[in-house]
Amino acid sequence: MSTRPRIGLALAAFVATIAAAGAALAVPSAPPAPPIPPEALAAGMKEAPPLVQAAGIPCTVVAARAMGTGKGTDGSKVTLYEVACQQGMGYVVTKSDKSPTPTAFDCLMAATPSPDGKPSSIVCRLPQNANPAAGIQPIVAATGRVCTVSAARFLGLLPDKTKLYEVACQGGTGFVLQMPPNGATVANNCLAYATGAAKCTLTTADQNMAIVPALAQSSGKCTPTKQRYVLSTPDESDYFEVSCSDGKGYMLQADRTGKLAGVIPCTQAYQIGDGCTLTDARQAESQEDSLYSGLAKQAGFDCTVSKYALFPQSDASKDIVEMVCSNRPDGGVGIFPAHGTGHVYDCLRSQDQGFKCTFTQVSAVFPKLSAELQAKGKGSCKVSDARPFGHADDGSDLIEVACADGGSGWVMMFPAGSQTPTDLLNCGQVAGTNGGCQLSTNKKG
Repeated sequence: MSTRPRIGLALAAFVATIAAAGAALAVPSAPPAPPIPPEALAAGMKEAPPLVQAAGIPCTVVAARAMGTGKGTDGSKVTLYEVACQQGMGYVVTKSDKSPTPTAFDCLMAATPSPDGKPSSIVCRLPQNANPAAGIQPIVAATGRVCTVSAARFLGLLPDKTKLYEVACQGGTGFVLQMPPNGATVANNCLAYATGAAKCTLTTADQNMAIVPALAQSSGKCTPTKQRYVLSTPDESDYFEVSCSDGKGYMLQADRTGKLAGVIPCTQAYQIGDGCTLTDARQAESQEDSLYSGLAKQAGFDCTVSKYALFPQSDASKDIVEMVCSNRPDGGVGIFPAHGTGHVYDCLRSQDQGFKCTFTQVSAVFPKLSAELQAKGKGSCKVSDARPFGHADDGSDLIEVACADGGSGWVMMFPAGSQTPTDLLNCGQVAGTNGGCQLSTNKKG
């Protein structure tokens, strides 16, 4: 499983385009929040809309002001305008007499302090732009993250001109937005930016970890005693490790909405980041072997589990696990709910349930099937081949078997939850069902 690179470590030195523009312009410092002269508003509405259009900004101008003029680092004359938009954030638009294309900075970018830490000289002041964090709310919503933005700030630019913003949400969580010049914006958990220039400061690590107890409760498997963030993936899932009060450990997957999307025991989580570090995976695996051995025996399948693997599935209320048994050649697939007795299916019947064994070949089941046929008075048939025939509406599994002596094969019917067949059907009796017998010796017969 690949992990998203820690973008903060990959940041180039902060591109001070915005701050440099503000520092290079001879715009006089003004007292805090002075009234905006009517003539500045009138000039802005007259002169700014064509510049907005020329800059390619997605903005329907509802208000504007002329901010003044200054001299750029290249000696050019630069004129600045602030605009408020019907949709999203407002902008500061600059026009240079040496460039045909205006440059635009959104209000969060424009508010970025200069490299020496001094406040920006081109902060947005229109009443419509008084809360630039609210302007970024539609962008956050489009990512699928559940977040009502309470604060936001511009972090910088990546070498490919992707913009980075930090947002804090009501309730305490936070994200870093990546907005590429072309393509969809993604929102990454602030915990992925523990170090580097893009480190989150609007929220704390504890606030972003507060989701974990609720995830653990949703899993129905763990009361956490320790927890840690592991990684985030390109689909914007976040993975957390929890160590539980019963000694077990899990990786919990939260989807982009913050809901539980997966529960992976630490014994199976070695491929996720650096694996589990809060629990002893080897000890946990031994405990799980013993646990599944007991559950299998309760289900009527005597198996001393020596190896197992969980099938991926979204229902955290049950485990679906393939088991290798040290006391018998045929393994099985167990479906064990959190409460009540489970079911175990051999590696043929499990295919009717939608699960195929990878540790055990289906031929390991043949001796057991031969013994069941003998118990039914068909001892002359030594099973040489078998396949799932179908799954009945009442939950019964049907298995077609072929005989080594080339004689007539059979379809064996196993009721749900039973290891013993209750009925045998010859190939003539099932000729009109599921295409009839398909094994080669049975078709010849």
